[in-house]
Amino acid sequence: MRIEDETHGIEIRHENQAARVMPPRGFDPPVFLFGHLGVGLGLVWLVASQIRRKPDYRPVLLGTILPDLIDKPLGAALGLDSRLWGHTLAFFAILVLLDRLPALRGIGWLGGGVGTHFLLDQIWETPAVVLWPSLGWAFPNGALSVEFYWYVLLHDPVVQLGEAAGIAILIGFAWTQGIRSWDALRSFVRRGAVARASWDPK
Repeated sequence: MRIEDETHGIEIRHENQAARVMPPRGFDPPVFLFGHLGVGLGLVWLVASQIRRKPDYRPVLLGTILPDLIDKPLGAALGLDSRLWGHTLAFFAILVLLDRLPALRGIGWLGGGVGTHFLLDQIWETPAVVLWPSLGWAFPNGALSVEFYWYVLLHDPVVQLGEAAGIAILIGFAWTQGIRSWDALRSFVRRGAVARASWDPK
């Protein structure tokens, strides 16, 4: 009897743990690191090829994950949702305005990366966040754990496909831009220098 009770207790704990990490019904899976980096970079890369402008892809890459770099630590520390100030149009507008200052010219590419983050996050589905503070000053409380994100990453094929696509785009970008060695990667990180692809703007 004692063994059955202990076993039953273990089963209950496992059920409770699963309840904590499994996504709720109707939940839209989040985009993860490589999905944001790769797909976001690919979108700006595509647009740049059409408008014949060559961006500095370093701020673009930073911008693709900047909202999460700001909001996820703050959300965890404050007990709030993982989408806060960095996911607002107010934050995006600040970046656009800063780009108009001569000393900060080029920060618009950072804003471009942030814009792809908003697009992939479908940020319009959370108007209380994206339109902050016009709909109120408060942000939603946090409810998602680290275990939840690991569960989604390991079990959701949509998320896995997004990560695979992001990695493929990053590899394709590095190859076509001549970033094929550690020296080339260091040059890109330090100076933003890349080899010119055949279709790149002059």
